[in-house]
Amino acid sequence: MLLDVIALSFLVALLRGGRIKELPKFNQMKLLIVTILLQACAAFFPTIGGIFISIAYVFILAFLVFNREFEDMRIFLIGWFLNAIAIWSNNGKMPIDLVQAAKLPYDLEPVINGTNFKHSVLTESSNFPFLTDVIYMPSFIPRIISIGDIFIMLGAFLLVQRLMNKPISLLQLREGKSYATKN
Repeated sequence: MLLDVIALSFLVALLRGGRIKELPKFNQMKLLIVTILLQACAAFFPTIGGIFISIAYVFILAFLVFNREFEDMRIFLIGWFLNAIAIWSNNGKMPIDLVQAAKLPYDLEPVINGTNFKHSVLTESSNFPFLTDVIYMPSFIPRIISIGDIFIMLGAFLLVQRLMNKPISLLQLREGKSYATKN
């Protein structure tokens, strides 16, 4: 989902003169590994994929909480939390607006027939429809995104800037200070 956002983030960081010197030391990296394994299980067992996705969200939220001292992780946390509300309140799947999804070059049949492990059809009975995938995003990889996804993309952008030693602090921008934090 984020490949084009991450690639663009690296390009921006490179244009700003950024270079990777060392990777940050994140706490509880094993939680990320568990999350990836659970999402893979969801793909292999789509009939109970919602359960795997819901559990994966618990692990990724724990990872983000353990790393909340990083500003970009707090932004990720907001996005993941908003998506988690939408997913957990809709039986472990993210509802997607079929009108918007019809613009995508993908087969929607698995979503429509309920065999997609991550998405369900957005209906009038869907909970928190404003938090679901309702925003069409044309890009290199077109997709339907949620409000939570916007926060996740912003968090990914800021994380890459920090990885490339060109961090951007939204807090300092708000306070009118220099846009780059010091390492």
